[in-house]
Amino acid sequence: MAITELPHREADVRQLLGSADHSVALPVPRYVPTQVVFGRGAAHTLDTVIRHRLGVREFQRPMVLTGREAAVKPWLAAVVAACRRLGTAVVVENPRANPTPESMQHVLDIARQHRADGVVAIGGGSVLDTGKAVALLAAGERSIAEAVDQKSGSDAAGPGGPRGAGLVAVPTTAGSGAEVTRTATVWDEREQRKRALDHEALFPDLAIVDPLLTMSAPDGVWRSCGLDALAQAVESSWAVAADAESLRFSVPAVRLAAEGLEAVLADPGDEAARTVLSCASVFAGLAIAGTRTTVPHAVSYPMTLRHGIPHGHACALTLGAVLRFNAAVTAQDCRDPRGPEHVTSVLRSVCHRLDARDPAEAHQRLDVLLRRLGLPALRGLDHIDVRTLADDVVTYNRFDNNPRHMSREQLTALLRAESTR
Repeated sequence: MAITELPHREADVRQLLGSADHSVALPVPRYVPTQVVFGRGAAHTLDTVIRHRLGVREFQRPMVLTGREAAVKPWLAAVVAACRRLGTAVVVENPRANPTPESMQHVLDIARQHRADGVVAIGGGSVLDTGKAVALLAAGERSIAEAVDQKSGSDAAGPGGPRGAGLVAVPTTAGSGAEVTRTATVWDEREQRKRALDHEALFPDLAIVDPLLTMSAPDGVWRSCGLDALAQAVESSWAVAADAESLRFSVPAVRLAAEGLEAVLADPGDEAARTVLSCASVFAGLAIAGTRTTVPHAVSYPMTLRHGIPHGHACALTLGAVLRFNAAVTAQDCRDPRGPEHVTSVLRSVCHRLDARDPAEAHQRLDVLLRRLGLPALRGLDHIDVRTLADDVVTYNRFDNNPRHMSREQLTALLRAESTR
């Protein structure tokens, strides 16, 4: 497929953003069952949106899961009040970022005690992932640890069976895309592994994406989350599993994420800029729901677990270098069955959305963006042993979703080159 034939014209996306003061239902790809409502202020009428979209079959006893109270969230009281209008609600603060089996189990136990028939998860990726896992398992007896241990690949597990509670996802950061995917990340600190629940029933019934909720995110959070959206958009575009439908969402999201990050950096209080970044995030999430991510995400997992680097920042550290690596794909090392011509066509489109003439310039632009956001590049993280890092990275499934085969030695060389640039 020629990338110039993408049915999602960027003019259509701009028109959508121009109407963001009114809630609109976003189009979704065939592989995503979630209904998506997008618009500034949409979360304040959350109960009305839920009733209109889902009816009253669930959410008589909802669990409302929120992020930590430490952040200033002027919108939180009104949104929780809207949830309480649904029925007898219990409000729970998510215990931690980067959720572990133990932190998720704590929330699951409360949901079972409340006999929750619905979960409204309001927060960043960690809150949404916890809410998704809780909704899946609420009606049964299986623990989070048992569900995660039902392995399906090195970093994914599916517990099977129907979901136990209705699920509404309300993101308050622009980055993870968790409101429209079928996975829930679980960080296993004892094993030092990123793991995940992966099941079709983890798709939320409804996602309510209100860009105004992202305005309370601290600087470090929105910057890292925005980079996560950018990485997901780029990686989804070149992923082996990408198809014409996923590209309708991933390719526009590349430009939206890059522009949104620059616009929010210039004026964090600009509602239009936040709207662009939120749109990029949900589009990238809709794309990776069908394609998954690739090498930069695989690199990010041990960087976050072992070195404490926020996930989106960790993804961005090798994004430009992997883009250049993939641009050198040949018939001998191409993983994509459509051949190297397809891969290079996608990469040309990605470079164009980054306002770059070629992969080398795209790499440079991504490095400059990282500096403008005030985040260190890999060369500024000289405490990281790149060979040990590479040994960990190659064990993740995302590593093999890259369109060009990469060996352990090539990854080590790439990491070493980036750390000495």
